[in-house]
Parts: sequence; structure tokens; C-alpha cells
Amino acid sequence: MDAMPGGSTSGKRGSAETTASDSSGDSPIPVPEERIKGTVQEPGLSLGRAAAAIVVGVALIVLTSLAIRFTEMVTGRYVSHGVPPLPAFASLLLLSLARPLLRRYAPRYAPTRVQVLVVYIMLSISTVISSPYQIRAFLPHLVSMQYQGRTDPTMARYARYLPEWLAPHDKQAVVDYYEGAPNKPFPWAAWAVPLVSWYLFLSALFIGAFCIVTLVRRRWVREERLTFPLLAVPLAIASDDWRSYGDRRTRRAIFMLGFGVAALYNGINIVHTLYPPAPSIGFYILLSPYFPDRPLNPLGAMSIIFFIEAIGIGYFVPLEITFSIWFFYFLNRALAVAGTAMGYDTPGFPYTQEQSAGGYVAMGLVLIIGLRGTLMRSFKRAFTRGSADGETIEERWAWIGLALSGLFVLAFCRLAGMATWLAIGFFGMLLIYVLVVARIRAETGVPLGFVYPFGMPKEMLLNVVSVPQTLAWGGTGSFVLLSSLAWLSRHHFVQEHAAYQLDGAKITNENRLPMRTLAIFVGIAFAIGLAAALWIHLDTYYQIGSNVAGGGGGSGEFRATVAAQEYQQMSARLAAPPLRDMSKMLAAGGGFIVVAGLSLARAHLLKLPLHPLGFCIANAYGDSLNAWFAIMAAWLLKAMILRFGGLQLYRKGIPFFLGLTIGHFFCAGIFWPVLSLFIAPEASQSYHIYFAG
Repeated sequence: MDAMPGGSTSGKRGSAETTASDSSGDSPIPVPEERIKGTVQEPGLSLGRAAAAIVVGVALIVLTSLAIRFTEMVTGRYVSHGVPPLPAFASLLLLSLARPLLRRYAPRYAPTRVQVLVVYIMLSISTVISSPYQIRAFLPHLVSMQYQGRTDPTMARYARYLPEWLAPHDKQAVVDYYEGAPNKPFPWAAWAVPLVSWYLFLSALFIGAFCIVTLVRRRWVREERLTFPLLAVPLAIASDDWRSYGDRRTRRAIFMLGFGVAALYNGINIVHTLYPPAPSIGFYILLSPYFPDRPLNPLGAMSIIFFIEAIGIGYFVPLEITFSIWFFYFLNRALAVAGTAMGYDTPGFPYTQEQSAGGYVAMGLVLIIGLRGTLMRSFKRAFTRGSADGETIEERWAWIGLALSGLFVLAFCRLAGMATWLAIGFFGMLLIYVLVVARIRAETGVPLGFVYPFGMPKEMLLNVVSVPQTLAWGGTGSFVLLSSLAWLSRHHFVQEHAAYQLDGAKITNENRLPMRTLAIFVGIAFAIGLAAALWIHLDTYYQIGSNVAGGGGGSGEFRATVAAQEYQQMSARLAAPPLRDMSKMLAAGGGFIVVAGLSLARAHLLKLPLHPLGFCIANAYGDSLNAWFAIMAAWLLKAMILRFGGLQLYRKGIPFFLGLTIGHFFCAGIFWPVLSLFIAPEASQSYHIYFAG
């Protein structure tokens, strides 16, 4: 990358510090201004610099894919996880640290701030494709029924409903996928057509998500000025100026204090790993031993997990969000205890995820209603003759792209044998989830992966419509096709990409870049990342077998187990179609009412401390919200700082929480994984931090 003296890439104007505040006014995030006198001024993103960023981004995508292939895919030790993903964060940190050195000794190759952030977005997009919840979750759904069908004639019969162009049916190719065939060539004859078909399908979903992000960007980024708390850390790392956080000596000391806390926590655990007699803090504390008896046993589902990065990033999250998350989670546990005390022992009570799913539907409708004016004006601008400015053209293509991607997805499903109404219902639910997850990223920025009720889009659809009705729409084949798409409901392919695309939209808006520029960067990252993800997974499985890959130990990789369970549940439902579960529907209805009520109340009570998105997040993961302790700690620390020191102390405290976050990502996500490679595999496995809740 080259950088020459020139104009600023910053999109900010006016004072040396621009402050974005959340709706409650308690979470101002200082955005450093690049045009401060005495700071380094950088040029815009020219064609040459864009090409350089793409080259570096692609190179890092390839290196990351190789790292995942020979570590995570073999041992199961995650290197692709985290919010933001560890490889993206590591690239951002290393490039930012290299900038001042390159400016001094090789200015021609010094990356600009916007180049660093573009590479970060590219790595975020590509890494999540290879993460545990996208391609790794997708592939088993293509072969699980065939593998089970070797001993289960019923499953073999259901497998025949998957067309040849959709899934491989060569028996030996399927067996080798699970059991490995290192001395055989890859079975292209069985996989070529399905891979091309799914590559196009997944690309259509990605394009559809990008079109949605393009259409909501004006409203959420420019008009509402949502704060994107998760971006506070990446933007600070890539920034040249931290003077809004205090004088240099003070902010450096405060930063190192936060970094030191993270280093001390991880250092104590690492020393224990290398020398077991040494004391250890550990990563979590289970509460189940403390609540073994009724009626308090529902509290045993809780765990205290030390998500250090969630405390650090949580400092930038609005207080109303962090308070709502732990408050509604505690309320849910109290409801479970009350139900147990009254003898209500129905499995699943109080149907936590169903509550969140109902809340998601309500929140999605609230968002659509709030966007209706923006979308109507956008559509009118886009297709009014004579409108030719760049942004209008982008919106026009976004509308066209959304329509074409939607039609492609529906045609794909119909051609495969899925009933049209079932496909519309399923992807309509996913659309609502995409909107809500994107809004959670923009407004809350909580660094958690499972902010949505996993599996609920499909399950809620089946419970509302009923299994008998779905069978009446399209028969057994249509129902089998729905199960083959269940990974999109259980995991978060479309939602996660929309979230990182929206992060990119925020970054490009701050740097006055058009969405078509972002489309090029994320499009290249997705195209290469998807191809790389398919390669590293299939290469691993055909070399060592899915049964032992990822630390499966012969019992099967976890996502393969999930796929097998999905089809077993499908088989049971086809054998005896269940009716609607009214208890779950009532729980979903209750969640709908709570979120709709909170949204209405917040329109009139601006200081209401409860937020509907907090309700959705608190109940999303079920009975055990892993990050409740970290979220509550972040809320308490921030509330105390604002209460006793006000906005001035809040700003001065920012370096501490930046140091805490950066220190934990560096020590637990970069330093220790690399160091452990030179010690022993056992060392790597004995202290394994999982990021993102």
C-alpha cells in the first residue's frame, strides 16, 4: 500500500472531536477527527490504493484460510471465531502497528487508515464463512441423510428427495466424506454440480443482504446516526489521534492499565497451563452445584464466564441496552423458578427462545414500519426518470438486486421441489431476522455471536403454520427440502453477513466512500472466502474424515451431529405429524407483546431504561445466556463512572476499556495460540478461550 501526503479521508467536519451519542445520552463515543492541526493527514482512497488494499486483503484471506485448515479443522480449537473475528482483529492490529513504522522508513508502503479498515471488513466477511456456523454447518446437510441411509432405509428414502444437482448421491463419496479417503482423488463427479448450484444460491443470499443494507443505510447511518458501538475499538485502533481521551501521558497510562489487567488474567491462566500447581482464575464458574434442588434449580443453568472483551466493548454499549439484557435475563430465571415452585414442570418452560422469537417478529415489524417512509422515498427516487446522482443509482441497483436475488432464491427452492408458500414463509422469517440482527449491530454493538434465537425461524414457522399444513402445501419432498435448509435457521449465515456489511457501510460513510466501492471490497472477499471455505472443509473431510475432524474424535464433528439430529427430527415428524404447540405459541405471543409494548412506550418515554432489543438478546440463547455476567459488569462500571464523574471521566476512561479489549484479544487470541504451537498440542487445548459468547 502506498500513502502520499494529501487530503483527509475523514468524513467528519467541524470541531476536532465529533461526538456521537446514543438515544439515552449516556454513551457518547468520541470519533477522532483526522483534520486536527498537527496530526497526519491522509489521502483519499484512489484506484491504486483500493487495488493495494484488495491485494493485501486477498493475501490475508488466503493465509487465514490456510491457518483454519491446518489448525481449527483438525483440532477443533477455534481461530475463526469472535465478534469481531480474531483474524480480522489481528490483521487490523498488526497493520495499524505497522503504519507509523512504515511512514518513517518506507512511506510509499504505509497503509492509510481507510485501507486498514477496508482490509478489516474484507477479513471479517471472509473469516465468518469458514467459521463453525456457516460452511461447516451447511455441508453436513447435503450428505447426512445419505450416510444415515446406509443402515436406515427410511432415511435413504427421504434422501432421494434431494435432487442430484443439489446434493451428492454417490455412496462411496458420502462414506469417504465422513470416514476419510486420503489416498483417493477428490470425487468431483459427485460434488461439482451441487457446489456450483449452492455457490450461486449463497451468493444470491449475500447480494440480497447487501441490497437491504444499502436501502437502510440512509435512515440508520445518516438520519438516526446510530452509534455502532462495536466499531469503537476498530476505529480507535486505526486512528492516529486519541487526544479526545486526555493528555498523552495520562491516556497511555490508563490504556496500559487496562491492557495489564487483561494480560494478568490471561498470564495467570497460561502459567497454570504450563505449571499446573500454580493457581488459576479459570474461564468460567458453573452455578449448577450451588442450586441443585427445587425450586432454585433453574438458576443452575447460569454460569459466570469471564468474557473480558465483552466487558471492554460493553463500555461503549448504551446503558439501557446492557441494563435490559441482564435485567430481562434475571427476570426470565425468576419466572422459571416461580414456575418450578408452582409445580409447572413442562419441559422447556418458560420457553425462553420462543419469547425471543416472538420479540424478533415484533421488532422486525417495528423496524419495517419505521423504514416505510425511507423505503418509499428511495423507491420513488430510484425509478423516477431524470434521477441520476450516484446514490440514487446505487439505490436503484439495490432494489433491482433485492428483487432478482429474491426471485432466484424462490426459483431455486421451487426447482428443488419445495412448496412456494413454504419457501416464502421461511425466507420471510429470515428477512425479519436479518433486519433485527443488523439493527442490533448498529444500535447495541454487543460483541456476542448468538444474539438471535437459533433454530427459531424454522420452528416458529412450523408451529404457526403446523406440520400437517406444510405437508398439504408440498408433500414429503417439500418438507425434506425445508430440513436441508435448516442450517440457515439454526445458524446465522445471512444475518452475520448483513451485520458486517452494515459495519462496512458505516465505515464507508465516515470516509465519504460510495456503496459501490464497498460492494467491490465485500464482493471480492465473499467470492474468494466462499471458495476457500468450501476447499478447506472438503479437503479436510476427505483427508481425515468428518467423524474425526475438528476434534470429533470419531463421534463426529459437532455440526455434522446437528445435521443428523435435524433429519432424525424430520423423520419423526413425517411419521407422526405433530399439531401446534400452544404453550410455545403463547410464549412467542408474550414476547411479541413485550417488544411491541416497549417500542411503543419508548416513543413516549424517552428515558425508559428498558429497551426491546435487550429483551430479544437476553432470551435469544435460551436458559443460559453466557455473557450475562460480563454485560452486567460493563453496565455497572459504566454507570458508576457516569454517575460520579460524568461525561469527562467517561471519556478519560475509554483508554482503559480499549486496553482491556485489545489486551485480551492479543493475549488470548493471538499471543497464546501462537506460543502454544511451539509447546505441545495439549497446552493449546488446556487453555482455550472462546470469544463472542
